[in-house]
Amino acid sequence: MKNKLNFNEIEAMLPIYVKDKGNCTEIITKEVSFITNTTIETCTKRLADYYNISLYYNRLNYGQELGIKNKVPLVINENLIYIYINVRKPMFNHDAAFGLIDVKAIKSLSEKDGKAVIEMNSGRVINLRQSLKTVKKNMLNARIAKELYKEKHQR
Repeated sequence: MKNKLNFNEIEAMLPIYVKDKGNCTEIITKEVSFITNTTIETCTKRLADYYNISLYYNRLNYGQELGIKNKVPLVINENLIYIYINVRKPMFNHDAAFGLIDVKAIKSLSEKDGKAVIEMNSGRVINLRQSLKTVKKNMLNARIAKELYKEKHQR
Protein backbone atom coordinates (compact mmCIF):
# COMPACT_ATOMS: atom_id res chain seq x y z
CA MET A 1 0.00 0.00 0.00
CA LYS A 2 2.77 2.44 0.86
CA ASN A 3 4.53 1.98 -2.47
CA LYS A 4 1.45 2.45 -4.63
CA LEU A 5 -0.25 5.33 -2.92
CA ASN A 6 0.10 8.89 -1.79
CA PHE A 7 -1.97 9.08 1.40
CA ASN A 8 -2.90 12.69 0.58
CA GLU A 9 -4.91 11.46 -2.43
CA ILE A 10 -7.21 9.00 -0.63
CA GLU A 11 -10.86 9.94 -1.06
CA ALA A 12 -12.39 6.74 0.30
CA MET A 13 -11.51 3.34 1.73
CA LEU A 14 -14.17 0.66 1.49
CA PRO A 15 -14.18 -2.88 2.90
CA ILE A 16 -14.77 -5.60 0.34
CA TYR A 17 -14.63 -9.37 0.38
CA VAL A 18 -12.47 -10.99 -2.30
CA LYS A 19 -12.97 -14.68 -2.96
CA ASP A 20 -9.96 -16.80 -1.94
CA LYS A 21 -8.35 -13.78 -0.22
CA GLY A 22 -10.85 -12.67 2.40
CA ASN A 23 -11.38 -9.17 3.73
CA CYS A 24 -9.63 -6.57 1.62
CA THR A 25 -9.90 -2.83 1.15
CA GLU A 26 -10.75 -0.86 -1.96
CA ILE A 27 -8.85 2.41 -1.94
CA ILE A 28 -10.33 5.17 -4.07
CA THR A 29 -8.48 8.26 -5.26
CA LYS A 30 -9.56 10.87 -7.82
CA GLU A 31 -7.96 9.04 -10.72
CA VAL A 32 -7.94 5.36 -9.77
CA SER A 33 -9.23 2.76 -7.39
CA PHE A 34 -7.46 -0.43 -6.44
CA ILE A 35 -7.76 -3.29 -3.99
CA THR A 36 -5.20 -3.98 -1.29
CA ASN A 37 -5.04 -7.26 0.63
CA THR A 38 -5.15 -5.56 4.03
CA THR A 39 -8.29 -5.05 6.09
CA ILE A 40 -10.03 -1.70 6.47
CA GLU A 41 -8.84 -1.52 10.09
CA THR A 42 -5.20 -1.88 9.03
CA CYS A 43 -5.60 0.73 6.29
CA THR A 44 -7.21 3.13 8.76
CA LYS A 45 -4.35 2.61 11.23
CA ARG A 46 -1.78 3.20 8.47
CA LEU A 47 -3.56 6.39 7.43
CA ALA A 48 -3.56 7.62 11.03
CA ASP A 49 0.11 6.65 11.45
CA TYR A 50 1.03 8.54 8.29
CA TYR A 51 -0.51 11.71 9.71
CA ASN A 52 0.73 11.03 13.28
CA ILE A 53 -2.85 10.82 14.57
CA SER A 54 -3.92 8.66 17.50
CA LEU A 55 -7.21 6.97 16.63
CA TYR A 56 -7.85 6.48 20.35
CA TYR A 57 -7.46 10.17 21.24
CA ASN A 58 -9.29 11.30 18.11
CA ARG A 59 -12.29 9.23 19.21
CA LEU A 60 -11.95 10.27 22.85
CA ASN A 61 -11.58 14.02 22.27
CA TYR A 62 -13.97 14.58 19.39
CA GLY A 63 -16.37 11.93 20.67
CA GLN A 64 -16.75 13.75 23.99
CA GLU A 65 -17.30 17.09 22.27
CA LEU A 66 -19.84 15.64 19.82
CA GLY A 67 -21.54 13.42 22.39
CA ILE A 68 -20.92 10.19 20.48
CA LYS A 69 -18.83 7.11 21.27
CA ASN A 70 -18.66 5.19 18.00
CA LYS A 71 -18.01 6.20 14.41
CA VAL A 72 -16.49 9.52 15.43
CA PRO A 73 -15.22 11.50 12.40
CA LEU A 74 -11.51 10.99 11.77
CA VAL A 75 -10.07 14.51 11.84
CA ILE A 76 -6.69 14.76 10.12
CA ASN A 77 -6.68 18.54 9.74
CA GLU A 78 -9.22 21.24 8.94
CA ASN A 79 -9.16 20.28 5.25
CA LEU A 80 -9.23 16.50 5.61
CA ILE A 81 -11.97 14.82 7.63
CA TYR A 82 -13.21 11.29 7.06
CA ILE A 83 -16.61 9.96 8.09
CA TYR A 84 -17.65 6.35 8.52
CA ILE A 85 -20.11 4.91 6.02
CA ASN A 86 -21.83 1.52 6.13
CA VAL A 87 -21.25 -0.13 2.76
CA ARG A 88 -21.95 -3.83 3.27
CA LYS A 89 -23.65 -6.33 5.52
CA PRO A 90 -21.26 -7.98 8.00
CA MET A 91 -20.60 -11.58 7.02
CA PHE A 92 -19.67 -12.71 10.54
CA ASN A 93 -18.87 -11.33 14.01
CA HIS A 94 -16.29 -8.53 14.03
CA ASP A 95 -16.50 -8.19 10.24
CA ALA A 96 -15.83 -4.68 9.02
CA ALA A 97 -18.86 -3.22 7.29
CA PHE A 98 -17.87 0.44 7.60
CA GLY A 99 -15.61 2.34 5.25
CA LEU A 100 -14.23 5.86 5.38
CA ILE A 101 -14.88 8.71 2.97
CA ASP A 102 -13.41 12.20 2.81
CA VAL A 103 -16.24 14.67 3.35
CA LYS A 104 -14.84 16.99 0.66
CA ALA A 105 -14.96 14.14 -1.90
CA ILE A 106 -18.75 13.96 -1.66
CA LYS A 107 -20.44 15.73 -4.57
CA SER A 108 -24.05 14.86 -3.77
CA LEU A 109 -26.30 12.65 -1.67
CA SER A 110 -29.48 10.97 -2.78
CA GLU A 111 -31.81 8.23 -1.62
CA LYS A 112 -32.66 4.94 -3.32
CA ASP A 113 -34.96 2.34 -1.75
CA GLY A 114 -34.67 4.04 1.65
CA LYS A 115 -30.85 3.91 1.62
CA ALA A 116 -28.34 6.67 0.93
CA VAL A 117 -26.35 6.93 -2.28
CA ILE A 118 -23.18 9.03 -2.47
CA GLU A 119 -21.90 10.51 -5.70
CA MET A 120 -18.25 11.45 -5.40
CA ASN A 121 -16.51 14.34 -7.16
CA SER A 122 -14.72 11.77 -9.32
CA GLY A 123 -18.09 10.50 -10.60
CA ARG A 124 -17.99 7.28 -8.61
CA VAL A 125 -21.30 6.23 -7.02
CA ILE A 126 -21.38 4.38 -3.68
CA ASN A 127 -24.56 2.69 -2.46
CA LEU A 128 -24.79 2.60 1.32
CA ARG A 129 -26.65 0.44 3.82
CA GLN A 130 -27.63 3.37 6.00
CA SER A 131 -30.27 6.03 5.70
CA LEU A 132 -29.77 9.44 4.17
CA LYS A 133 -30.57 10.96 7.58
CA THR A 134 -27.67 9.08 9.19
CA VAL A 135 -25.20 10.16 6.51
CA LYS A 136 -26.30 13.79 6.87
CA LYS A 137 -25.89 13.53 10.65
CA ASN A 138 -22.36 12.13 10.17
CA MET A 139 -21.54 14.98 7.78
CA LEU A 140 -22.85 17.50 10.32
CA ASN A 141 -20.66 15.91 13.01
CA ALA A 142 -17.69 16.24 10.64
CA ARG A 143 -18.45 19.94 10.14
CA ILE A 144 -18.64 20.48 13.90
CA ALA A 145 -15.40 18.50 14.38
CA LYS A 146 -13.75 20.78 11.81
CA GLU A 147 -14.74 23.84 13.85
CA LEU A 148 -13.49 22.15 17.03
CA TYR A 149 -10.18 21.43 15.30
CA LYS A 150 -9.87 25.09 14.26
CA GLU A 151 -10.65 26.19 17.84
CA LYS A 152 -8.01 23.89 19.32
CA HIS A 153 -5.32 24.79 16.80
CA GLN A 154 -5.72 28.54 16.40
CA ARG A 155 -2.78 30.65 17.32
